[in-house]
Amino acid sequence: MPTNFQPETKKYMDVSTSYPKVLLVGRTNVGKSTLFNRLAEQRKSIVFDREGVTRDYIEELVTWQDIPFTLIDTGGMSFLKGTDEITKRVQEKVMRLLQDASMLLFVVDGKHGLHQEDRKIADVIRKANKPTFLLVNKADNTRAMEDNLPEFYQLGFKSMIPVSAVHGIGISTLLQNVVDTLPTCVPVEEKKPIYNVALIGRPNVGKSSLMNLLLQHERSIVSDVAGTTREPITAMTYNLNDLIQFTDTAGVRRPRKIDDDLEGLMVKSSLLAVKNADIIVMMIDASEGKIADQELKLLFYAYEQNKMIVVVFNKTDLLTEYTKATLEQSIDEYKFILRKVPQVWISCLTHKNVSKIFNEVQHVWRRCHQTFNAIDVDEIVKSEMLTKVLVHNTTPLRISAVVPVGTSMPTFVIELNYPQFFGQSDISCVENILRKHYDLLGCPVRLFPRKD
Repeated sequence: MPTNFQPETKKYMDVSTSYPKVLLVGRTNVGKSTLFNRLAEQRKSIVFDREGVTRDYIEELVTWQDIPFTLIDTGGMSFLKGTDEITKRVQEKVMRLLQDASMLLFVVDGKHGLHQEDRKIADVIRKANKPTFLLVNKADNTRAMEDNLPEFYQLGFKSMIPVSAVHGIGISTLLQNVVDTLPTCVPVEEKKPIYNVALIGRPNVGKSSLMNLLLQHERSIVSDVAGTTREPITAMTYNLNDLIQFTDTAGVRRPRKIDDDLEGLMVKSSLLAVKNADIIVMMIDASEGKIADQELKLLFYAYEQNKMIVVVFNKTDLLTEYTKATLEQSIDEYKFILRKVPQVWISCLTHKNVSKIFNEVQHVWRRCHQTFNAIDVDEIVKSEMLTKVLVHNTTPLRISAVVPVGTSMPTFVIELNYPQFFGQSDISCVENILRKHYDLLGCPVRLFPRKD
């Protein structure tokens, strides 16, 4: 993927390169994602009774009897005529992953029996010439398994294991066979990112395009169809010597527009990704000429979760004089929140300013980890609060000290005579004083009133 980045400063890191790759393959809706969640330590794949839910691949490091390997869940393969463009892109990714895999776990549906698509997938797998286990899923349905199991011998695979991803049947047998067959691998120290960055926003604002540009690697499937990304996609890259983890999330629409249970799960997974992130990159489509209510709600959600925030306005190449003017008006309307966060104006199409995002997230991280001189903080806040009338009914409130607390984000304890009467407006006033005197752009600020 061509970019205007300097390749020596940005390097995509495949987290699984140090370990053998074990690939879950099969047609849609046979239980690959359920099996992935059963085998992986962390539940990542969305499981929903509908074909084609998984699109981008999901990976997780799995260890069994001290032997590590990377487990990869893939989108369902299909050879039917008339498949849409996204399905074709999914299949292209699966075919590329087949080449790098150390082992294949071919999942079929034991409840419904052998399908014509299974035969075609089996042909592809044989050509890949990789060690393969045929996993006949839904083994908990004993009657169906008795009737259908013999059919799967027609596929010609020597190693066939009945499993139930839902009930855990055959899982230990499967794992034992996997580690006994994998090539010897010496465990290496797992590299941990310095911080995690989640890309959030409404559908079709360019999150997946930005993810690929930041990684300089086509990790996320990009399409004009809203809702292409369904599960959080995580990958790591280096910015100079800093290892950063980026997470691409599903677009979040207003709740009243969500009339599909699958989309509801997608939204929940995106909000969970926000909770697990350190820094939030909030993407907004600048070409629409305004900040939507849902974007404002997402911004507040990240703010309430005490996350570091960077706002990115994408599609600036599509701005007209009119939409630029209306957008500036919208930004001014919401300046009470937007003035607290850095803003980057980019175009994923032309790559304009995309590399600046690395600088902004790094700056936000450093701001949030700055140290504060306790004496200076105390003097600054108390001197400015002297001009404020602090009273609850007829009871005067007196701040005796403001003390910075050494944590991972700017945190201060306000010591005063009646902390129970020190309301939100008073806390906001202290926050504004701190932001005025210290560089806290994009940082959450936590304030705790306490009895002196």
